[in-house]
Amino acid sequence: MDLNNKIQRDKILLLILVLTFLLYGNTIKNKYALDDNYVTITNPDRPNNPKIEKGIRGIPKIFSSHYIDSKQQSFEYRPIVLATFAIEYQFFGCNPHINHFINLLLYALTNCILFMLLIRVLKGYNYLFPILIVLLFIIHPIHTEVVANIKSRDELLSFLFGMCSLLFAQKYIESKNIKFIIISMFFIFIGLLCKKTAILFIPIIPLTYYFFNPIKTKQLILFSLSTTITFASFSILKKILLTAESGARVFAFFENPLFYETNILNKISLALYSIGYYIKLLVIPHPLCCYYGYNTIPLAKFTSPFVIISFLFHISIFIYALIKIKEKNILAFGILFYLIGIFPFTNLLSVPTGIIAERYIYFATFGYCLCIAFFLLKFFKIDLKEQSKKIPPTFYLVLFIIFIFHSSITISRNAKWKDEMTLFKNDCKNFENSCNLQYITGNKLYLEMINTPSGAKKDALITEMTSHFKRALKLMEDGVKEYPKDYTTLNNIGTIYVNIFNDAKSAQPYFKKSLLLKPTDEVTQYNYAFCFEKKNLEDSAIIFYEKMITNQTNYLPVYSQLRALYLKKMDFDKTIECDKKAVNISQQDARLYINLGNSYISNKDTLNGIIQFEKALELEPNNFQLKKQIIEFLDSAGFAERSKNIKNASLTKEAP
Repeated sequence: MDLNNKIQRDKILLLILVLTFLLYGNTIKNKYALDDNYVTITNPDRPNNPKIEKGIRGIPKIFSSHYIDSKQQSFEYRPIVLATFAIEYQFFGCNPHINHFINLLLYALTNCILFMLLIRVLKGYNYLFPILIVLLFIIHPIHTEVVANIKSRDELLSFLFGMCSLLFAQKYIESKNIKFIIISMFFIFIGLLCKKTAILFIPIIPLTYYFFNPIKTKQLILFSLSTTITFASFSILKKILLTAESGARVFAFFENPLFYETNILNKISLALYSIGYYIKLLVIPHPLCCYYGYNTIPLAKFTSPFVIISFLFHISIFIYALIKIKEKNILAFGILFYLIGIFPFTNLLSVPTGIIAERYIYFATFGYCLCIAFFLLKFFKIDLKEQSKKIPPTFYLVLFIIFIFHSSITISRNAKWKDEMTLFKNDCKNFENSCNLQYITGNKLYLEMINTPSGAKKDALITEMTSHFKRALKLMEDGVKEYPKDYTTLNNIGTIYVNIFNDAKSAQPYFKKSLLLKPTDEVTQYNYAFCFEKKNLEDSAIIFYEKMITNQTNYLPVYSQLRALYLKKMDFDKTIECDKKAVNISQQDARLYINLGNSYISNKDTLNGIIQFEKALELEPNNFQLKKQIIEFLDSAGFAERSKNIKNASLTKEAP
């Protein structure tokens, strides 16, 4: 087979596309899942990402703000990713199937680019080599998270644009046309705007040039300089466009305990365990999990056999690559590609969310697949350089077994990403010690439970929810003994006790400890005060709520709870004042005007109550249930003219 022949090359590209869609096509029917709400609109009734909700008009704001941008924290800069979701929302609205289709399309395109790159850099090699590398890359189940999780589009785009940059750098070497260097720089720049892991291509591009081309010092300098200039340009643009300072990312220990770990030896041992676990996932990709964290990945010591084996393995392959680098050994290239890709996620340089994640290894998988393809050809004595005419039948048999094994896991795992509940329930069975997974599963079931009518189904949900919260609570309480400065987890423990187990007495000490660590945290202040309510010490609760309002808190639940206590005491003047302050905080929230209106009505001030109801209706003119209730109230209260005006306004809007 001649891969330089356009017809044969196009046939393989078509097969790559078909295979990718066959393996991952079942993701298109999936709904939203883990963390998708951060990047797109997952609930059209209550848009959770206002930048995306604006569609194309929101793109300028996207480029001038952080990737994650909330009252609690702001971090990362990935505007291209959010811009793609804004465009999709503009034309297709809240549609997870379109989002999944685009992810799949990007993955298919990546696989085609990989093939086009490999047939250029592996010109002198057996045609089976590049085909085998791409095949192994396509079918590997570790990629299910990147494709099936809409939120992981940042990984898809970053790697895709990085590979495009590498492809055009190779085109420059072949043609000496400077425009290809400019295009290569452009793709790295775009990749950095998707996720900063595209920075890994800064060493990868010159490394690839070194391994697969005759060395010319000027070209090596040119590649190194162009990638460095691109990164500098990205950094300058980011500084110019971002209008807000980055806020520190807040971690709970159960996300990654290294955020609170000060012992450098413990950090190194966990890093070695992590990269050893990555190898395990690459070789045996089962079971897979949407969230690895405490206590899925243990804080193993240096004496752990797993840590020792991981250390010996990685130091051995690193030494081998260094020894063989002068020979431009292809296996050394694969090893270095893998090590460069995995190094940022070893927990040594920075603390990622979750100790490990399948999406983190997406980049490094390419190096791994190259090495496995190399070993397969060597094992079956298939010459790497010559175009073998006779391939042993056992080679095809082994390849078929690998294909069936990986493909079946991939297709099955894609289905587990159907939605959050399906994903969480499946992974909790296999990873019962994942503290955060148990916690978020409990939270998800809690939301489902409160919206379920009383009956057998609700009782079953309560039982299931309680089981997950009990497990999470045990893991959290064990963890805070080791990491007592984690105020977030202390607050979470208290919340589980008071909200789930109705145990304010056990909850309040945890809130108190959390406040000692972070006295300004409004959520914890509220939770601490709420415990007094649950203990029937309402006057104490009022004192704490009033103190928060005096300090001009913006946390709306404080106002909601305080107004309820005022109403209970029939102190309507204070109820009205409380509602007015809430309205001033969130002037676009119709529910707050309804509360204020009801407070006026309770205080026998019907006219002012009606005025507030009308303001609520102005904010939500299409809320027909609200409109109906207001009209009925106006009719019963004798305000026929106001009722008629609302009815006429409705008829005018409905008229063609």
